[in-house]
Order: sequence, then C-alpha cells, then structure tokens
Amino acid sequence: MKEVPYLHLRGIPNKLMKKYCPICKSPDLTHLLHAEVPTLQNRVYDTRDEAFQSNRGAVELTHCSHCNFTFNAGFDEDVIVYDEKYDNAVPSKLFTDYYHTICKYLYEKYDLENGIVYDIGCGKGTFLKILCSLYPTVKGIGIDPSYEGDLEPMANLTFIRDFFKGAHVTTAPSLILSRHVFEHIEYPGDFLAIIREPVKAYPNLPFFIEVPDFGWIADNKTFWDICYEHCNYFSQKSIGVMCAQPWCTLNTITKSFNDQYLWVEGVFNESEKNEMQPSFPAISQSAIRDFVDSINAAKTTVFDTIQQYRADGYKVIVWGMATKGVIFTNSIDIDRQVVDYCIDVNTEKQQKYTPLSAHLIQNPDVLNTISGSKCLVIIMNTNYSEEIKEKVASYKLDVHFMDAHGTAL
Repeated sequence: MKEVPYLHLRGIPNKLMKKYCPICKSPDLTHLLHAEVPTLQNRVYDTRDEAFQSNRGAVELTHCSHCNFTFNAGFDEDVIVYDEKYDNAVPSKLFTDYYHTICKYLYEKYDLENGIVYDIGCGKGTFLKILCSLYPTVKGIGIDPSYEGDLEPMANLTFIRDFFKGAHVTTAPSLILSRHVFEHIEYPGDFLAIIREPVKAYPNLPFFIEVPDFGWIADNKTFWDICYEHCNYFSQKSIGVMCAQPWCTLNTITKSFNDQYLWVEGVFNESEKNEMQPSFPAISQSAIRDFVDSINAAKTTVFDTIQQYRADGYKVIVWGMATKGVIFTNSIDIDRQVVDYCIDVNTEKQQKYTPLSAHLIQNPDVLNTISGSKCLVIIMNTNYSEEIKEKVASYKLDVHFMDAHGTAL
C-alpha cells in the first residue's frame, strides 16, 4: 500500500500544541496521533485545481487523563471559515425521520406549546424548519453564519446570519438548543458560559446539546471520523466536567442515532440546585489506545480489500461524501487511483470536488452509465445501509456492499 500523509501514530507534537486541557485545565495530557487532513471536509470546490489548493490542517489528537476529554491540541480556529459555501446537509429520509423523532421528543419533554426555541449553530436551518413546521405554535430563532436563504421563511421562524452573541437573545427562551456545534468549538466550556450569560435572568432554563460520541468512535474504530473541524471528542464524563458549574445542572446524557450521538440535557440557572449530581462514564484508556493502535492496520486492510475487488474487475464506489467519505478517500486514495466513483445525494455537492484529494462527487444516476458492471459499494455510514441498498437496486449492477473497514454488508 502506498503511504499517504494522513495518520502518523504518536508523531512529534508541534510546538503550538495546547499544554492544558481546554475543559478542566489539567496538564495531564497524552498525545495520541498526528493527522494531516482538510481543514474543512464539508466544503466542496468547483474545480480540481481549487480542491488541490485547499487548506490542510494538523490534528494533534490529545487526551486528558483527568477529565477524559479528547481534543485536537493543534487546532487553530482562524483557519476555519463557516460561510455559505459550507454544507454538511444530509438529505436522507432516514435522517429526516431522525429529525422528526428529536422534534417530537423536545416538544413533549419541554412543553414547547407557544414557546421560543433558540437554535445556536443551526447550520442551514433544516432541523429548525422541521420543528416549526410540525409545531406552528413554536417560535424558532436560528443563529448561524453559514445560514443561507430567507431570514423569515415562516411566520414562526427567524434566522440570524451571524455567530451567536448575547444581543441576539431578546425574548425569554423556552429551550436553548445546540446540535453538532460543541465539537467544533475550541473551548467548549467557555462557549457554554457565553450561551448562558444572556439568559442568566431566566431560572430553570432547559438546554439540549447533541454531539458525536467518542466512545462509539473508539469502540468501532472509525478513523474516518477524526477530522479538523471536530476539535473536540467528548466522552460522557468530559461532558459532565464541562457542565459542572454553579449555574448549570446536567441531568441526563442519552445515546442516540444508533449510539453514534449523545443527547446532553440539563438546566441553566436552576433555582434549587441539587448538589447530588449524577456521575457519567469515562471511556477507558485501553479503548482509546486500541483505537489509535488499530488505525494503520485498518487502512491497510480496507485498501487491500479494495484492490482485490479491482483485480476481479469491480468498479469501486464510495457512497456518502460528507465527513466520513472525505476523510476516508483522503486517507486511502489521495491520488485517486482506487476509487472510481464518489456518490452523494446532496445535490449541492454534486459535480464538485472534495478538498485535497479532489475526488469528483456525483449523483447516484451516474451509475446508469455502467449498467451491467460489477461494483463494490463502500457505505460510509452503515446507519444508511438499507436506504442505500434500496437506491442501488434501481440500477442494473452486480453489486457487493461493504463498510469502510472492508466488512461485507
């Protein structure tokens, strides 16, 4: 297998690395690996040359033994620009159904009838639009610099194209919502305090945060989930430490989306704070070590498996060109020699190029041009396996499916 400049286990940390944990400030840190990746894996490019010249960043994955937090000690927020060209949308029925599940849960759990929900870091606003469509009495306010489109698409929905500021909170909220934002924030505890500051006059204000679960990444050894945009990799314990503030009570952490995500629920400004706070589990040091130690072997295994299929005349298709697909192809096919097609159903990404490796992202219908071919389809997120298999069945292909480890599906 050709070596590519992606992951170097336990490399030499750069001199700019953080010397203290961003959450608990402990110096008890262990450097795990060095990775060179696109700084924005959810940014696509109009031309191959633009993609080649896109920024790369160093992931210096580091673990805090004190609070069980894992983070990129070399992260530089100045190289990250979230604008209208950033797109991590997932146009999938399965994911839309998942959104509906969260909406129903939040509406009922937090009694949102006639309430106001602030969605901090709402992205393109898809989730908030669904919430406000399902429940017209809910007033939604979404805040994100990458939002594009009408700022008032519904009578009960307003978007603010900006980073979150206290001045944006002009009405008493019923719920503070922030989904898939905290993994992008260099100092997540400070960000939590920034969110709380403009609402400190409102007692017993609930919040709902969703983040990826690093425990799931470590257990499933998904090296393609390590990316520059995600400077934070949360365990339940580290979330508990982050929320251990006089003005914050963390009530529950729940696994979701087939255990890939964590729902983090608590209260700001609790009027009668319960001093007996629940404890939350840590990720074991051995699980993290096993994950890091597995990476090079995992890359070699999947690369060799792909080459065996190619030798048998199969065309190789990677399905899912969001974070997982972009990191995966940069890792095992930086020179675009082994992957024939990269597929994504997000129309905004189609006929555009991925950062650094410059793979062309195509519409699934490109498979009509290879009718009768033998194809290997690599499904980047197995949560979508049935949905993808149903779509592929509409094309006249001889197909084998596998996950990104090389395991048949």
